[in-house]
Amino acid sequence: PNRVAFHPDGRTAWVVYDKSHDLGVVDAETHTLLRRVRIGGNPYNLTFSPDGRTLYVLDWSSDTSQDEVIAYDLKAEKIEWRVEVSTWPAHGIFARDGKLLYVSGETAGDVTVVDTAARTVAHRIVHGGGDAMGLALTADGRTLYAAAGENKAILKIDTATHKTRGTIALPGVVHEAALTLDGKFLYTTLRKANRIVVVRTEDDRIVATIPQKGYPDLVTMEPSGRYALVTNRTADLVSVIDLQTHAQVRTIPVGRAPHGMALRPR
Repeated sequence: PNRVAFHPDGRTAWVVYDKSHDLGVVDAETHTLLRRVRIGGNPYNLTFSPDGRTLYVLDWSSDTSQDEVIAYDLKAEKIEWRVEVSTWPAHGIFARDGKLLYVSGETAGDVTVVDTAARTVAHRIVHGGGDAMGLALTADGRTLYAAAGENKAILKIDTATHKTRGTIALPGVVHEAALTLDGKFLYTTLRKANRIVVVRTEDDRIVATIPQKGYPDLVTMEPSGRYALVTNRTADLVSVIDLQTHAQVRTIPVGRAPHGMALRPR
């Protein structure tokens, strides 16, 4: 298993299976596998439309082309449409109005903007930094933070113009970008350096560096706004970070090589 995402109603979790190249649907109450679904050739990540009607699958080396976003109608249980994007689509996040889907290209070093109504690529923002994944959108929807990987920077993208209006320099290759719920801090992972770097969004200054045990990868914000959860892939654990002090308060042992992580909506 690789990535996991909960349906907005919280009843099921959808899991990406790397080796079998399909998805598993898990009952969130009983923690049992309900069924397997084949979508695309090599699914990597997934996200749901805000209305919960469509599952968007980011597919590497798809069954019809190289790399795609595939829209799967959950009621009809069939692929509704698909659009080719740049290499290794890694993460997707919707605009606040649900009309645009922003997709990071991990090896292409770009952000593809998909118009879900027109079913086409509307824009592409190229930064050229490989190993890029993380995307974070401000609450007002005006600014998209995009990890630029090997450029050792976070881009600040104006969502009205789809132009870069600033960059935040970081002391290493940056993979993840996640905003705290109040939008005051941006958590980034420098997984090759085993560090989390915290940026204050008011002035784009680094305010904390948190050492990690083994390849910190993905960040999930706990819904109370008190903690951030961070997967440490080579240490087989999740670290718990206090968002007030920006300090690690404990670790949670998990299965081997944790990667995808999601909290069930309540």
